[in-house]
Amino acid sequence: MKRKEEQYLNNWLKSSHRKPLIIRGARQTGKSTLVRLFAGNNNLKLIELNFEENYQYKEIFSTNDVKKIIETLEIHFNIRIDSNRSLLFLDEIQSHPEAIAILRYFHENMPELAVLAAGSLLEFTLEEYSFSMPVGRIEYLFMGPMTFEEYLDANGGENLAGYLKDFSLKDSIPESIHGKAMEHLKAYFLVGGMPEVIKTYIESGSLLEADKIKYSILNTFRDDFNKYKGRLDLADLQGVFDRLGIIVGKKITYKSLLPNEKSYKVERILKMFENARLLYRAYHSAANGLPLKAEINRKKAKGIFLDIGLFHSLNGLSLASLDMEANLFFSNRGELAEQFIGQHLLYSRPEYMIPEVYYWNREKSQSSAEVDYLLQLNNTVIPVEVKSGKTGTLRSLHMFMEQKKLKQAVRFSTNKPIAELVSSSLKETDYSYNLITLPLYLVEQTERLLSLL
Repeated sequence: MKRKEEQYLNNWLKSSHRKPLIIRGARQTGKSTLVRLFAGNNNLKLIELNFEENYQYKEIFSTNDVKKIIETLEIHFNIRIDSNRSLLFLDEIQSHPEAIAILRYFHENMPELAVLAAGSLLEFTLEEYSFSMPVGRIEYLFMGPMTFEEYLDANGGENLAGYLKDFSLKDSIPESIHGKAMEHLKAYFLVGGMPEVIKTYIESGSLLEADKIKYSILNTFRDDFNKYKGRLDLADLQGVFDRLGIIVGKKITYKSLLPNEKSYKVERILKMFENARLLYRAYHSAANGLPLKAEINRKKAKGIFLDIGLFHSLNGLSLASLDMEANLFFSNRGELAEQFIGQHLLYSRPEYMIPEVYYWNREKSQSSAEVDYLLQLNNTVIPVEVKSGKTGTLRSLHMFMEQKKLKQAVRFSTNKPIAELVSSSLKETDYSYNLITLPLYLVEQTERLLSLL
């Protein structure tokens, strides 16, 4: 299955300033598969070491002498390693932190050898161990679940994916194409973007078989709790994990997660789930200018789960709605729509940047307001509203646009695309701005489409 990160790796391989690269992401997002596919497509001899599965590799990487390491690997695998035509892949590198420090010596003493590493719980390792990080001598690539367009490519929707990538707001989408896209989107909402789940769904054609894999992955995450629980009670970890679904698209309150525990303990648990990349927090930003991060309030945040398919299973949502017509299916699923848009906006940034997204809200008695997400594009703030169906009020968006004096906003819904001039109608003098309505399935084309206006 194609992943967009492969193009990033292709550019990395050709770069004259290439450094050892660590792929960071949650378990089961396809990091190892990506590396194997990349090596095969570039005719590179893959030398793959999994530090979690074989303790002997840790002994090999007990020296800073990279030439000695390569010589030992040649003997161990009975191969000849050509530095210019090979790829050294250090998988589950968090299981041997010393190997992270050794990456600097590959950069300094053997730069011609392409070196990739991958880690799922790397943040826990960095907190627990004390060693000299190879600052300035390594690169990072952040990887999440498969996107909707990647799902289309894998599931026979290549032509539709190509159509979306070429679509212009000057064009109109025929009803037949819109309907097909919505049916695919409905399936993605249920299946999600975890590669093994998608593969099972494509091969079996069964949502129930895919569901089994989703629950298996969730149980794998639970098995990891012992690796990073520290002094925290395992039952508390389990309790918060099982309730993560209730904070998607909603303000995070500690009492809703562990009513009888102190806030600092809940915060510590949430941070652990963030480190495992199972949870992301969209923080409130005052959004008076750029960068958005400069005006965030860390006491106000709402949750985004790793993947919409896993979110579906985590909440135990009923499969009874599977036979619904697409528009009816989306009409009452605001939290799913917000999760879908959120996880795609997180990874819309360049792969070397930490996934982040923000939102805005105002909490006032009888006058509260919220804008679902905020983007930075072309040196301006772009507010994003998410609607699960075709209709919905824009009062909060009007308030935000008038207050911040912005000229362009985006609304995602199940409607076809349209660009229009709208008025806020909140004051005696109406404030007008450009509103771009996009169907949910065009989320990955947001920046491209806005840049063409």
